[in-house]
Amino acid sequence: MIKLKITCREATQITLQAEDRRVPLAERLSLRLHHRICSNCRRFFRQVHLMRHASARWRQYSEE
Repeated sequence: MIKLKITCREATQITLQAEDRRVPLAERLSLRLHHRICSNCRRFFRQVHLMRHASARWRQYSEE
């Protein structure tokens, strides 16, 4: 069953787990819907994305 309305806690868990696993379509859609109504979770998602990107660039830089 698809749970469309998720809590901020669930949105945070999905965001953090996305680094370790492929997030199923239903969860991705629920997360997108949640981000439409919750600016705090949207901001958290962007911050996590930025940290992951910066970390990957740092690893690439340090390997050179």
